[in-house]
Amino acid sequence: MQKPVIALVVALILVTIGALAFRLPALEDRPMHGDEANQAHRTGVLLETGVYEYDPAEHHGPTLYYFMLPILRLAGVDNFGETTEFQFRLLPVLFGVALIPLLLLISDGLGRREAVVAAVFTAISPAMVFYSRYFIQETLLVTFTFAAIVCGWRYYCSRRLGWAVAAGLSLGLMHATKETCVLAFAAMAGGLAVAWVWAQYIQGREADIRKALPARHIIYAMIAGAVVSVVLFSSFFTHARGPLDSILTYGSYIGRAAADPTRDDGAHLHHHPWYFYLQILLFTRLVPGTWWSEGLIVALAVIGAVTPWRRHETNPRRGDLIRFLTVYTILLTAIYSVIPYKTPWCLIGFLHGMILLAGVGTVTIVRLVRYRALQSLVILVVVALSIQLAMQTYRANFVFPADRRNPYVYAHTAPSLVRLAERIEEIAEHHPGGEDMPVFVITMDGDYWPLPWYLRRMNRVGYFTTMPDPLEAPVLVAPPDIAPVVYENLQYDYQIQHYALRPGVLMILFIRQDLWDEFMTTRVNDG
Repeated sequence: MQKPVIALVVALILVTIGALAFRLPALEDRPMHGDEANQAHRTGVLLETGVYEYDPAEHHGPTLYYFMLPILRLAGVDNFGETTEFQFRLLPVLFGVALIPLLLLISDGLGRREAVVAAVFTAISPAMVFYSRYFIQETLLVTFTFAAIVCGWRYYCSRRLGWAVAAGLSLGLMHATKETCVLAFAAMAGGLAVAWVWAQYIQGREADIRKALPARHIIYAMIAGAVVSVVLFSSFFTHARGPLDSILTYGSYIGRAAADPTRDDGAHLHHHPWYFYLQILLFTRLVPGTWWSEGLIVALAVIGAVTPWRRHETNPRRGDLIRFLTVYTILLTAIYSVIPYKTPWCLIGFLHGMILLAGVGTVTIVRLVRYRALQSLVILVVVALSIQLAMQTYRANFVFPADRRNPYVYAHTAPSLVRLAERIEEIAEHHPGGEDMPVFVITMDGDYWPLPWYLRRMNRVGYFTTMPDPLEAPVLVAPPDIAPVVYENLQYDYQIQHYALRPGVLMILFIRQDLWDEFMTTRVNDG
């Protein structure tokens, strides 16, 4: 192995270790988001019963659940009640960090120095770190997308069938991860089209598509992608309708993407202006004195994006790759910006493209400066701004991990909900049934997540969207808007406590008075 390659491998290993150091600590400290809890609950069902069926209306694809099982098995867990936040969040951490060693396979196109810079930005980007600590599909989708690009690049360089099949498998895994994969597919297609047209008509290079992509290789790649998608969506051939639903689901998601306010699924609540993602990345200040910006990455990405548009190049293939990444990133950013339905974690898809281009942009700036002293100054400025970026990452993940002052926090669970669940478990210790104590959670709109996560060790929790009759549970949970009806139907005296589900969303905890009195007696004696 040549010395430059060894140096690159060592650098990527060190950056990978640093990325893990940023992502692993305090994984269990942040309250579980409602979406995380929902995904964890479905994983728990798969863990305990071996049953998974794709839901075309919610929850996205199956890869998150099936890839989670080995981690739980290695941890010796066989039921949902034993699982922890750390275990579930470890999966996206590993996928988020996997983006760094993948750069080795594309470093001959990006450039070795460019790959190292991109690795560092991947390791310290506030958004990339924050959402790789979330048990949702987004980080897996980004990693499978990059794997498809990397395998496509290796195939372009080698024309080996194995890389075509690997690219097909990656595309299939994208489809089996999240429905928004089609947005990345469209951006990839646009990037390939522009790169080919530029090579063919601007540079005058031979680019016979039939020679570049033999039909046999395309067919094998498509078969590989289809097989992995069908296997996962069919739950390993136990749910025949799954693959069909994975196609029919786009009828539902198209309506959701439009954020139609007449829909009753609440999609319009996520309707944001076109600049929503760019505002988060460029500059956000939600309270005086605290600001956030990944503008360094965006600015360097712009510089990287303008570098490959030359008619004559010393390395045409490298130009093809960077042109592809440029168009792919621009298109993906534009598509996500145009769609009214927006959740902030979706931005990491095109942010990762920006990070790759930022690696190119950084090295380009340094090379454009003629004098060594000025080069050193440019490097120092980039390093200083990168340190500031890393400080934002620390602040986002360890100072404001569930605080609305953090722009990456979105409809997050209030810490007080954790105390509500703890209080229910404390009360259960004084009930004859213990963990079998009945608990009623009553919400007319089904807005109770992540309570099923926090009450996962309780065996008799009922979730109701209509008023139970009779209303006789030892412990009840209900929102304030139906509290008057709850009071009218109570069969016993209850102690009342208030907790927040999310900012602006409250829950009332009703504890039967005799259990409360016994609980308080032990508190007094302990004191």
